Amino acid sequence: MRILTTIVQLALTSLLFSCDQHAASDVDPKLGLECFESHRAALPPGTQYEGIEQLAENRLTIRIMNGVEVVTLDCGLNSDGTLQNTGK
Repeated sequence: MRILTTIVQLALTSLLFSCDQHAASDVDPKLGLECFESHRAALPPGTQYEGIEQLAENRLTIRIMNGVEVVTLDCGLNSDGTLQNTGK
């Protein structure tokens, strides 16, 4: 019985994780890079873009490596899906 319970828990965890990854993969990768570039002037030299964390309503969250740890940054989105205040 314990083995069956463990298998079910692992299957549900995998399913939930794959759902979260799918949502981030639906976002245009260019949008994540544009978000990174909009923050670049305030970031330490050598900071690297790691990828998109999530898209929730009008907010895009990306992951960056700031030289010490992986952290997240947010960018606001317009109703048409473009970044807010990028000057483009």
